Parts: sequence; structure tokens; C-alpha cells
Amino acid sequence: MRASPLFSSARQGLPRWWLPALWLLLCACLLPPAATAQSLTSLAGLGSSSSSSSSSDEERAIQAQREATATAEQEADALAQSLERLRSRVQTPAGTAPAPLSDQELGQIQARWEERVPANASQEVLEKLLTDEREAIAALKSGIEKSAAEQANLVAQPGNGRSDLASLQQRVQETAAPVTAEPGESKALTQARQQRRSAEHRRATQELALRQEEQSTIETRQRLLDVQLQTQRRELLERTPRVAWLNQRIADRARQQLEQQVQQTQAAENDTAEASAAVRELAQQNSALAAQILAHNDRLVQERQDLASDEYRQSQLASALRDTQARLRLGGSASVGQWLWKQRVALPTVNTIQSRRKATLRQLAELRLALFNASERRFSLNGTATGGGNSGMTTRGSAQSTALWTKQAALIDQLQPLLLRRIAVLEQTDAALQSTLTSGNALRQVMDKELLWFPSHLAMGGAWLDEWRSVLRSSDGAGLEQGASASPWNTARALGASILRNLWIYAGIVAGVALLLGLRRYALQKLQAIATQVDNFSQDHFGLTLLALGWSLLYALPWSFATAALGTLLQSTAAPVALEPLGQALEQLSAFVFVVTLLNVLFRPCGLAVAHFGWPRERVQVLRQMVLRATWLIVPIDLLGGLAFFSHDDSAISTWGRMCLLVLTLGLAWMAFRYLRQSLGKQRPGLRWSQVVSVAVLLVLAVTLVGIGLGYVYTATEVIQALLSSFVFLAAAEVLVSLLRRWLLLGERRLALNRLRAAALQRQAANAAAAADAAAGGGTAPTANNNATDEQSQMALVTVSTQAHRLLGLLQRVLVALSLVYAWSPVLPALLRFEGVVLWYTTNTEASGIARPAPVSLMDLLVGALILLMTFSLTRNLPGLVEVVFSSTRRVSSSDRYTMATLARYGITIAGTVSALSLLGLRWSQLQWMAAALTVGLGFGLQEIFANFVSGLILLVERPFRVGDVITINQHTGTVTRIRTRATTVLDFDNQEIVIPNKTFITGQVTNWTLSDDVTRLIIDVSVAHGSDPAEVQRMLLAIAAEHPKVLREPEANCWFMALEGQGQKFELRVYVGAVDDRLPVRNDLNRSINARLKAAGIAVAFPQMDIHVRDLPPAPAAAQEAQGA
Repeated sequence: MRASPLFSSARQGLPRWWLPALWLLLCACLLPPAATAQSLTSLAGLGSSSSSSSSSDEERAIQAQREATATAEQEADALAQSLERLRSRVQTPAGTAPAPLSDQELGQIQARWEERVPANASQEVLEKLLTDEREAIAALKSGIEKSAAEQANLVAQPGNGRSDLASLQQRVQETAAPVTAEPGESKALTQARQQRRSAEHRRATQELALRQEEQSTIETRQRLLDVQLQTQRRELLERTPRVAWLNQRIADRARQQLEQQVQQTQAAENDTAEASAAVRELAQQNSALAAQILAHNDRLVQERQDLASDEYRQSQLASALRDTQARLRLGGSASVGQWLWKQRVALPTVNTIQSRRKATLRQLAELRLALFNASERRFSLNGTATGGGNSGMTTRGSAQSTALWTKQAALIDQLQPLLLRRIAVLEQTDAALQSTLTSGNALRQVMDKELLWFPSHLAMGGAWLDEWRSVLRSSDGAGLEQGASASPWNTARALGASILRNLWIYAGIVAGVALLLGLRRYALQKLQAIATQVDNFSQDHFGLTLLALGWSLLYALPWSFATAALGTLLQSTAAPVALEPLGQALEQLSAFVFVVTLLNVLFRPCGLAVAHFGWPRERVQVLRQMVLRATWLIVPIDLLGGLAFFSHDDSAISTWGRMCLLVLTLGLAWMAFRYLRQSLGKQRPGLRWSQVVSVAVLLVLAVTLVGIGLGYVYTATEVIQALLSSFVFLAAAEVLVSLLRRWLLLGERRLALNRLRAAALQRQAANAAAAADAAAGGGTAPTANNNATDEQSQMALVTVSTQAHRLLGLLQRVLVALSLVYAWSPVLPALLRFEGVVLWYTTNTEASGIARPAPVSLMDLLVGALILLMTFSLTRNLPGLVEVVFSSTRRVSSSDRYTMATLARYGITIAGTVSALSLLGLRWSQLQWMAAALTVGLGFGLQEIFANFVSGLILLVERPFRVGDVITINQHTGTVTRIRTRATTVLDFDNQEIVIPNKTFITGQVTNWTLSDDVTRLIIDVSVAHGSDPAEVQRMLLAIAAEHPKVLREPEANCWFMALEGQGQKFELRVYVGAVDDRLPVRNDLNRSINARLKAAGIAVAFPQMDIHVRDLPPAPAAAQEAQGA
């Protein structure tokens, strides 16, 4: 309502407090004096409490402003110190970079350092030097990594720095403006806000100065970093050979001494040949200890070499990760894709590193246990030396035994530090392996995210043809062992040589395959026999299906076993290294061979698809032809392509590896087009999912072909593998669902047969009883009961079948979703790159009141769309899911399930919509005021709709009636079928759907026939002629009611003699039924039975009679009188 101009002018001319003041004055005048004083006192107390509350709020606000001011001052001081350090660092002279060292100069430096090491240095001194050098090398590597990372940031800093400077300048201008006091704000709070604004201005000014200094000194810092990096790398180059030299020096000296020690202990053992058994055993222990020390020393040398190689690999991975991230920050190009591909090829496998780490941890555990045992043994030797040792040693006091005990103590003292050094080296190895795994995983994640979007090879052109020429030239003459390029020709020659060298091993594989082929023929015969049994209705059971599945798996085993065994053999140490790529390709191919062979036998006429699952033969024939074509297309191409990719030869991958991928893509596109053409050739209305999938596959393959030509070889490989994996997993999901469907169908068939047999027995018993009653003169028994029982059984069977198939449909959708996600999981990380594609910016206000820009990326848009799609899918399928989950329990009725599904649908819709909008930058804090305004506006404009919506929620929560209840409202009686947000649908007995607004149920009177109890009373009026025996009639009616199966025994039926009418005697038979749907069938059955019994008993049914009394007869016609006279 808009105010009048007069009222508006009055409000503008008077203070805002005049209306409250006038109201208080009127109240004071109207109240008595005592009450006035008391009221003023309470108002004063209220004002004091309000002022204290406002003062406490103001103090908290001032304290918050002061804390923010202190934080800003501290940040400004830190920025000022960083600026001073940067200026002092830039003013430092860069110096000259060291000249690169030649091999001769490096050798001279190493020789001078070796001269400084004493020739007679002890083992401990050499170990100390080795530890110092290793620590210095580790510090140099850390410094180099830090300097390289800083240099990479400097390279990418100019572009990012300019955008940062613009935002910082804007912030400096914003914080330079003074604070304006808000209405009603105290002076102290205004001063606190001004101090905070000044501190923020100082912080922004310092940060701007620091960023400007960084931008202006980029070239100077780059020169300083170049000099620093070259100096560090030169020092690292000088120190690296020292570690190898010290390791060799320590190993040579230790081995020489330990070999002499072994000889001495063996000589001492020989000297004790004529001594006692205890002395000989002690000498043997010393000899074994000396040999053990020598073995530990040799292992230490090898472990130190392995540690050096592991640390080198770890540093290479860390450097590759740093360089990759720097290249990606500088921007994407074709060269970045080729760089990423080379790093991907050189990346060590996770399984190799993890197996090395497991072996290292196992060795560490063994060494720690050996060290513990050595310490215990040394402690026992101390006890032996003091007289508490082995009492069984008869020669303990002799000089020979004493010398042996002393020698054993010295050997253990020598073994313990050696074990400690081995433990230290293995711990360093484990740390290096763990760091390698971390760097490798990080690099692999970066590649999975970025490599799909860059070409991994050059485009097909002149350079590609030159690669072909070089590959063909390298394949002539030399084999793979001589370093030639990987090619099928060289691999075939190496395979032939390997077969000749290991003829018996290959013969064993051939024998195993021949045995499996014999079993395969037997499996095919068993499948045909099982299919014959399945056709026989009486012999069919689910065990036959499981047996057929087992024989199908055996049928698919031979060629898969051949490829897997051959691949494992070619990767073993007995095979040449040149055949390892072929072994890996065969091992990978074995899984595909098993799948296509299994599908081939499944699609046979005696296979599971036709004989057990009942799939259409035409469809199965088409699928089998596709599987055969895919087998002949994919197997040879996958073998050749796998040979190229597993060889890690970039030239082989770019040439004939790419050619195999190109042929495979063309073949798959031809198969998809052929299937689409066959599908379109069938004259069926509408568009089917198979046609949509075929078109989508054709589009993906067309894009893949173009990508292969442009150099996206790695991307095409991942896409083709994901497509093939999708088909395989979808086929597996379909087979699993078909197995479950057959199990359910067989169970339903068995249940139906049992019910038919039971119904037949019931009918026979009922017919026999009816015949007996007829023979006894008792009339005919009702036959509708058996029909009702059969109908109940059929309805129960249909209910079980519907729920089971609904559950199967849900399971099938879940399996399809999981299969697609698992098949495309290698490609999904590439979608994370969409996080960097910013579409727009939104503003988020932090707790401190500062507004920050928040980007909305393409990934947010895709995730929001996915959430909306999942929300829509859940709201559509949620009723079916609730029905399936809770249909097996009797505690949750159908109406309860409907209420749960409806409320859950509302909640999911609201939560999904809010989540999707929040990803798009529309936070709830921004939407709540608009939602409140829309709610108020729509509430006034659409009152009826909102009233019906709220009424619908009340009906769902309060539940005065439920879905399935029989209600009466406004002379409409029917069954509630749906409760929607606006209206409720009622199905009446004429099969008409009546839509009633929800508001009517809240404001009107509703009769619910089945709210708390489904039992209802049925009244049947019976009139018999006068003269009938009332007691006999009552007994007959009660007997008829007791014989009906749907008439309840509790409450019991009643029969009343209601009246003597002119037409006859009136009786009422009152019975109770358990369901509203039983009212009409029971009334029909009872009326028929009553009619038959009354007729058989000779009791007449009363009918209307009318007696007419004629007082005056009309005169007879003249013609009639003449006729009578004649």
C-alpha cells in the first residue's frame, strides 16, 4: 500500500522518533500514577539493557577492526622485509659464470682430489668422507632444484605479473579513500575502521612496490640464477665421481681384508680338526661369520650402486616434473605434447618401483633381525668371558678356545657396523624409491591431465615419410640385439631364433594348447546336449545355465592360454631382451582373445544367448558376425601395434604403430556404419538407442581419424581402448543381467506351476464337495471362490514379477554406468583441464567483509549440468527404487513408500538445484533474498496454487489418507492413486480419474474407508413371504455367511428380523469383509447363494402386492346389453 502525499511530507518534515514518543506520552497519560512509575522504571531498565547490548556489540566490532589492523600491519612489515631482501640481492654483483668443464679437466680435478685423500686412510675415515660427499651432493641437488624452480617461475612471471599489478593498483586506489561514518556509528568505531583502512593501504602499497620491483629486476635475477645454477651444477659434476671412487676404494680395501679374514678363519678351523667337538663347532661358527661378513660387504657394494642409480632416476623424475610444469605454464604447443610423450615413454612403471620397494623393505626387516641376533650373541659372549657361558664347553679354559671366543667377539663387532651401514643404505634406497613413486605419480597425473590435449607426434606429412624411410633402412641387416629399430621383421627373426634355442619349452606350450583344444570339442558337445535339455520344459533348471557357462569358459580358454603363456615366456629371463615387447603385447592380447572367443560361443545356436536367454536369433546372428569381424580385425592389428608401443621406440610408434591405429579406426568405423545401415534398413518407427550409439561411435571414430593424422597418436590410442573396453564391459553386464533374469524367470515358472497344481487340487476338492452337497439335496456350492483364489494367486505372481524385473532394470542401469565409468577412467583425468578455462567471474564476500572474485570454469559448468542431470534422473527413478527396496518388508506399506518417495523427490530437487547453481556462481547468500521476494510475490499472486502446494505437503506429512485408500469427498467415492503438489487423483468405481485440489481436503470433510482398518460392514436385505419360519430363515442366512471365505469370522455375522411389512417379512444379514474391494463380490455371491437356498427350501421371496377395491361399477355399454338380452 502506498502512503499518501500528506503522510509522506509529514514523515519528511518530522524526526523519525516522533511517533514512538507520541505513543509513550499517550500511554503515560492513560495509566494511573503507580502504574506509570512502574512502567517508566521498566522502560528505563529496558533502555539500559538495550544500550548495554549495543555497547557490547560496538566493542566487539571495534576489537575486530583492531585485530584486522594488526594483521594488516604484520603483513605489511613482512612485505617490506621481502622488498629489502630483494633489493639487496639484486645489488649483489652477479659475477661470471664458470666455464664448462671438459672430460680432461674433470679428470684432473678428480685426480687432485684423490691425491689429497691419505693412501693409508682407514675404513672409518673413508666411510666418513663418503657420508660427507653424499650429504654435499644432496644439498647441491636440493639447491639446484630450488634455483631451477625459481628460474621457471621467473620465465612465466612477466605475463602474470602485469595482471597482478593492475589489480594491486586498483586496490591501492580503493584503500586510499577515507572511511565515511555510517548513520548511528560511534566515533571510536569510525576511527578503528579508518586505522584498518590505513593499514590495508600500507599493505597494498608495499605489495605493489614488491611486485613492481620483481617485474623490473627479472632480467637481473635471471642472470644471478644462471650463474648460481651453473656454479651448483659444476660443483655437482665435480663431486659425483668422488662418491663412485670412494665406494670402489672402500669395496676393494674391505674385500681384500675380508678375504684374508676368511682364509684365516678357515685355517683356524682346519687346526681344530683333532680338537673336541665344542672347539670344532666354535671354529666353524667363526668361519661362517667371516664368510657372512664378506657376503654382507659384497651386498653393501651392490646396494650402494643401486642407491646411486635410484637417486639418479629420482632426480631425473623430479627434473622432468619441474620442466613439464614450467612448459605447461608457458603455454601449450605441439612441442609441449611431444615433450610430454617422451617423458611418458621414459616413465618407469609403478609395479616395478613398488616391487623394488617391497623387496627393500623385506631386506630391511631381515637385516634388523640379524642385527638384533648379533647383539644378543655378543651379549652372550660377554657372559661366556666372565664364566657364565656354555658349561658344556670342556675346553673353554684352554688357550685355543679362548682365542676362538675372542675371534668370534671381534667378528661380531665387525659385523654389527656393517649391518648398520647396510640398513642405512637400504633406508636411503627406500626413501629414494618413495620419492620416485611420488614424483612419478605427480608426473603421471600431469600427463593424464594434459597429454590428451596435445599432439604426441608430428603430423602425417613429409617428416613422417622420412621416418618411414629411416625405419625401413634400420630394419635391414641387423637384429634388435644389435640396436636396430623395433620392427615386425626383426622381431620375427628373433622369435625364430628363440624357438630353436628353447624348442622343448615351446613344445610344452603347444601340447597344452592341443589338450585344451580337445577339451574344447568336448565342451561344444556338452553345450549342445544342455541346449536339448533346456528345450524340455520339465527338465529345465538354472543349474543347466551355470553348467553351460562353465563349458563356455572352457571353450574360450585354449587360444587365450596360448597367447598368455607365450607372452609370459617371452618376458622371462630365458628369452632375448628383443622379444620382451612381443611378450607384453601377447600378454595384453590374451584377455581380448578370451573375451571374443567367449562371445563367439555364447552366440552359437547352442550357446547361452539363444538356448538359455531367449535372445532373438536374428539379433544373435548379427552380433556373432560382428564379433568374428572384430576378431580378424583387432587381433593382428593389436599385436603389431602393441609391439610398436611396448618397444618404447618413438620412430616405430610414429610409423607402423600409427598405421596400425589408423587401420583399426577405419575398420571399427566400417563395422559401426554397417550395423547402422542394417538397423536403418529395418522398417521400424522411431529412433532406437542402438542407432544413436552407432552414430555417436561413428562421430568419435571420425574425430579420432583426424586426430591420428594431426599427430594425436596417444589420444587416439586412449580413445580406441576406452571404446573397446566399453563394449566388453557392456557385454559382460548384459550377460550378468541375463543370467539373473533367467534365474528369476525360472523361479516364477516354478512358482506358477506350484500354484497351478495347488489350484487344480483345490478345484477338485471343491467339485467333490459340491457334488456331495448336490447329492445330499443341499443345493449347489458357489464356484466364484475358486476363481477368486486363482485371481489372488495370479496377482501375487504378477506383483513378484514386476518388482523383480524393476530391480533388474535398476541393476542393469547401475552396471552400465559403472562399466562406462571404469572403461573411460583413463580419459576422465583429462577433463580436469577444463578447470583452467574460466567462463566468468562472480564475487564472494569473505567473513572479513572483503569481496574476492571467484572464477567459474568450464569444469564447474559441466559438473553443474551433470548434477542437474543426476537430479532429474533420481527424481524420475526414485519411486521405483523405493518400491524395490521396501517392497519386501511388511512394515512399510505402499502409501508410506509413496510418501517417502515424494518427500525425497522434493528434497533431492531442491538440493540438486542449489548445488548446481552454487557451482555456477549463484550462492545461496545471493539467492535467498530473491527467493524470499519471489515467495512473497508469488504467494500474493498465486494464492490458490500455493495453498494447494502447502496442502499437498500437509497431506503427505499428516496423512489423513494414503495412496490406495478408499475415500469419499463431495459425493465422490474412489481409490486414491496419486498425491501431487497441486492436486490429488481419485479413481472412482466407474474407472474415471477425478482430480481434486489439495485445498479441498484440508477445508472439507473427508470420509476414509480404510484409514486405520480396512474392515467394513455389508448389509443385505432379504424379504420372504408371510408364513415363513423366521428362525429357519435366520439359520439359513447365517450358514450362508459362514460358508463364504471372504466373510470375516471376527466380527461375526448377524441376522436380524427387522419388520413385518405388508409385502412380507424383512430380514437384514450383516456381515464384515476385510477389504473394500471385496464388498461387491461378496454381495454378489451371498445374493446368489441366498436365492438358491431359499428356492431349495421352498421359501417364497416376498414380492409387492396391491389389492384394488371397486365401489361403483360404470354402466355397461348399449351393445353389450343388447347382446345379453338376445
